[in-house]
Amino acid sequence: MEVLVFSALLGAVQGILLLLLILFRFRHPKNIPLALLVIVFSIRLGTIPTWNLQTMVKCPWLWPLTSTLPFLFGPLLFWTIVSFTQNKQVSCKLIHFVPFFIACLFTTMYLFQLTPEQYHVMIYTIFTDKPPLWMILVNGCKVLLNGMYILFSIRILKSIDVTALSDIHRLWLRTLIVIPTLVLVVFSYVALVPKATTQIADGNAVPFILLAMVMSILIYSISFLVIAAPQGLEAGGIALSDSSKSYVSDEACCAIVEKVQNILASGLYKNETISEAQLAKMLGIHPNRLSLAVNRTLKIPFRRLLNSYRISYVITCIDHDVTRSKTILEVAYEAGFSSKSTFNRVFKEEIGISPREYIRRKTVSY
Repeated sequence: MEVLVFSALLGAVQGILLLLLILFRFRHPKNIPLALLVIVFSIRLGTIPTWNLQTMVKCPWLWPLTSTLPFLFGPLLFWTIVSFTQNKQVSCKLIHFVPFFIACLFTTMYLFQLTPEQYHVMIYTIFTDKPPLWMILVNGCKVLLNGMYILFSIRILKSIDVTALSDIHRLWLRTLIVIPTLVLVVFSYVALVPKATTQIADGNAVPFILLAMVMSILIYSISFLVIAAPQGLEAGGIALSDSSKSYVSDEACCAIVEKVQNILASGLYKNETISEAQLAKMLGIHPNRLSLAVNRTLKIPFRRLLNSYRISYVITCIDHDVTRSKTILEVAYEAGFSSKSTFNRVFKEEIGISPREYIRRKTVSY
């Protein structure tokens, strides 16, 4: 039993950490299905060890709260798969979750009408003899429903041009199809074979340990993909038509740069603390993607693009004689430069002469 608790909690804790990573680093509406899938999966995984005679007798409220969660796996997996094949946010109709609500209502009503003695007898029978017919039928519905949604997901993949997906998309989709299928196979044995439950009373929890381990594999696989292939979770995702090594098409780069230029032109460059990471967060993309887009489209690094807006502001002020009422350093600070030395260096790099020389030549030209 200790092995079961360890296996389940190990995966559940990792699932919570994964959820936090998605929420804080990849918080975007398109990632809602995956986040919900991780939440439900982690909760069910963490509560697997509670499926024993002693716990279920003491805590009857656990049954309707945890045993019905598998009805959510299929719809959430399908929703996640569809989201990964689209460049836009995809909603999921409420009808997909009707079986879950029906199961919750049915289970709650059934348990509520039992007396404590009847409930104890039922639990004892489940763990020592065999479960009632209705329980086997409900578990059969869980297996059938999840199997159907996995088939629906596979059908979705077959209906699109997989070769048009990026390598990262294909890796994510393979993981989200293959491992859940393996989970369903193990779950089918645990849910439909009565002796899998009765063996727990004899101290043999191997089927449930195997289920916890397979479910943990899915959680850890998603965690690995979030770290190794985060492009799939960025706002806007990866261009589905691009399968190059950079995973970002020229069109996508141009679109990103256009957004960057619009934001900078609005005056954001005057913020001396603005950074590439902060701007990327505003756009909902990874900093590496922003850097790649600017470099590929404009052939310059982001910092130079930012400084070009600041220098343009300074030049405009000088040309409009603003420096007659303000010092050049005051104008530089207004433009977003953090120090005199930085301003002088950047100005000379961009214009070719120092600020003082530029002002002198302008005065002479008049």
